[in-house]
Amino acid sequence: MQTEDFNLFSRMAILSSISQAANEANISVSVASARLMRLEQHLKVRLFHRTTRQLHLTQEGAMLLEQGHPLLQQFNSLLNQLNTQPLVLYGTLKITCSEVFGNRILSQAFAAFAQKHSNLTLDIEQTDQNLDLISSGIDLAIRIGQLESSSLIAKPLSLNKRILCASPSYIAQTGEPKTLDDLSRHNCILQKYPKGLMQTWNFVQEQQVIQIPVSGHYQINSGEGVRQAALAGLGISNHSLWHVDNDLQSGRLIQILPSLQVQSTAIYAVIPHRNFVPVKVQALIQHLEQYFQHDFPWFISPNLAK
Repeated sequence: MQTEDFNLFSRMAILSSISQAANEANISVSVASARLMRLEQHLKVRLFHRTTRQLHLTQEGAMLLEQGHPLLQQFNSLLNQLNTQPLVLYGTLKITCSEVFGNRILSQAFAAFAQKHSNLTLDIEQTDQNLDLISSGIDLAIRIGQLESSSLIAKPLSLNKRILCASPSYIAQTGEPKTLDDLSRHNCILQKYPKGLMQTWNFVQEQQVIQIPVSGHYQINSGEGVRQAALAGLGISNHSLWHVDNDLQSGRLIQILPSLQVQSTAIYAVIPHRNFVPVKVQALIQHLEQYFQHDFPWFISPNLAK
């Protein structure tokens, strides 16, 4: 039996009117009548004697109202108490993320979540490899950039702002590029991905994406490796802002072409399935959304990208 049907029946009995109860519930009379019929069919009893002008409880209806109404009130009171209780999470929550992003950005968020939910075990796998969530038994992955098409479900947590940068020593040796065309004359540090080498950098001009071919003599499959190469003066690099923010503030790296907008990527929470998402996974995703919104104000809300 659905409790909303019993609530509606109770109001019909108290008001002695189906139409008044329907109006109070902001539903049509036909819907109210259908829900009353559904309740009677479920209980296999007639609850009202109905005429065109009068509505009277049957003996079974009166018994249900007298004995059931207090029980429903107790049940609703219990629900209210449960909703005001702190969320208690149990078991193990298995997470994967990249090592650098995990250490630099997510470690504080994970620690705060673990302190809040002491009955829950966080099992964190930090790796630059995209582990198979289903075969590895992983509940949640945090991933950055273009996602491969798959059956996995991805929820954007934040846009991931990107910039170009280089070391002062590189700029002193080669000069600073002034336009996108100047990039072709510079050594660009290239990152390798499972699908191949990234040989174009994307920029946004007047809401259009422009792909600029880049080349260089240093290629590596690690974002941190790209950063270290830039710090060593090997060329110009394309980075997530969070990755080089401290280097920019200290002057170890200098932003290149600051007036131009490098196309942002995104940060995603990735889960194996859309249906029956565990409460512990939902709680961590909500925690991360709040974490990015309040602790990293220079991250752009994913809603602004739509």
